[in-house]
Amino acid sequence: MGKARILNQGSSNNPKLENKIGKLTGITQSALQGLSFGSSDELQGLASGLYAKFAEGKDFNTAYNETVNAIRSDLKSFREQEPLYAYGSEIAGSIPTAVFGGARLAKAGLDAIKSAGVMGGAYGGLATDSSDPVDKAIGTTIGVLTGGTLQKVAPYATESAKNLIKRGVPVTVGDAVGGGLKKVEEALTSVPFVGSAISGAKEKAKKGFDKAVFEEVLEPLNPLLVNTKQSLKGLEGRDLYAKTAKVISAQYDKILPKLNMPNRTILQDKFDDVILNEAEVLTGNAQKVFLEKIDKIIYSKFDDAGNISGQNYKKAISEVRAEVRKYRKSTEPVNTDIASSFGTIEKAMADALKETNPAQKMALDAIDKSFRRLLPVERAVIASEGGEFTADQILRQIRSQDGTLRKKSFAKGEAEMQPLVEAGQNTIKQRLNNSGTADRSMIGTLALGGGLAIDPLTVGIGAGLTVPAYSRLGVPAVRDFTTKLLAPAIGRGSPAYGGLLGSNAEDANFFGMNRR
Repeated sequence: MGKARILNQGSSNNPKLENKIGKLTGITQSALQGLSFGSSDELQGLASGLYAKFAEGKDFNTAYNETVNAIRSDLKSFREQEPLYAYGSEIAGSIPTAVFGGARLAKAGLDAIKSAGVMGGAYGGLATDSSDPVDKAIGTTIGVLTGGTLQKVAPYATESAKNLIKRGVPVTVGDAVGGGLKKVEEALTSVPFVGSAISGAKEKAKKGFDKAVFEEVLEPLNPLLVNTKQSLKGLEGRDLYAKTAKVISAQYDKILPKLNMPNRTILQDKFDDVILNEAEVLTGNAQKVFLEKIDKIIYSKFDDAGNISGQNYKKAISEVRAEVRKYRKSTEPVNTDIASSFGTIEKAMADALKETNPAQKMALDAIDKSFRRLLPVERAVIASEGGEFTADQILRQIRSQDGTLRKKSFAKGEAEMQPLVEAGQNTIKQRLNNSGTADRSMIGTLALGGGLAIDPLTVGIGAGLTVPAYSRLGVPAVRDFTTKLLAPAIGRGSPAYGGLLGSNAEDANFFGMNRR
């Protein structure tokens, strides 16, 4: 009995115990396999074969095959014994190679999706144990398709969303990622109970964008110790515009006592050439209107001694700006020319003031820049309902304000305020119709597992999960988990996932035929 028990203990029918691999050895081999994109066994076999041939005088092929087979056996056993450690360490090991390879492929002109496909294909082909060219081709194809697809669907935040998030806009996870997730999120706004939470979060994001726009308007005033965030705290709608305009005006009033106003004689030496040059561009009645307005708006405000007060100079610049805005509204070429001429005069007046006060040039530049930024937003607010403008409205105004030849600055995306506003347009703008369309109904129902309209339990569970996720604390938590943790896990590991799937191609049952 005792002898039989001992014999029984010495043998095992458990295949996991037949080739027990130490955890450290298994993790190391798996990590090396990932680092080499599935070719570590061949590389170690090559080294072993060369050593056997040249150092020991043995057969190269024998040493090579023994080493490769032993490593592959160990890897297979370790994957059965400790799948989490085996696959986890292999995927982790592949990331440095994927990052390096992605950078090299990016320099060659390939985007992230194509790069992941190329690397997934390489991994799938190299990691395939079979020497059959068909198996290699299948493994490579599966690696390409899987790697590229996973990289494409990885829920990274878009660059536009990152721009807004940096500015404190509470972008939802759907808006941050875009694509299909954005459409699902928008569709869910039509679902009872669930929709109100999502709509509320999107409304907060829109208000956050509005505030970010006005903070951008005031940003040039930061060197003048204007706390833009504090200045606009708790405000929304038209109150944001009113406060922003007040802050800019207050900065001008603050600097006025420090300014020396240019005398009429000094101003005319610098100014009349500009006026005459602009007048020559205009013809007929337009020239007459322009010169009469210049005399009324500017020169009438000088006293008999040729002096002008700071408030009158400020008023003159404001009236010139009003003429620019008025004539820019017209689409007639002659009025467009008049608007351009008044714009040149406005700049000349600002330059004359800076030349007379070089010590205050930095402050004057900052105030002028903030005012220029305010103008397109002001026009969008005027055209809106209750001051709730859209990014599209501001972009139209920014384009119309671009004074460069053929709107080149706007075409390049370099116009004042354009990058931020386009980020809002790309991120927050709806992609589905606003009403209860078939698309919204279908996507919303499928997103919560179907049967939503008739299953109270599904409604309850859906609302219970969704409402906290779209709360003030839930929005950034869910968004950051998705874009900063889940997305890198999918995206950076996509070549390894594709390669691992492709490497087992010979085990797949294609059309009922297993290739093993």
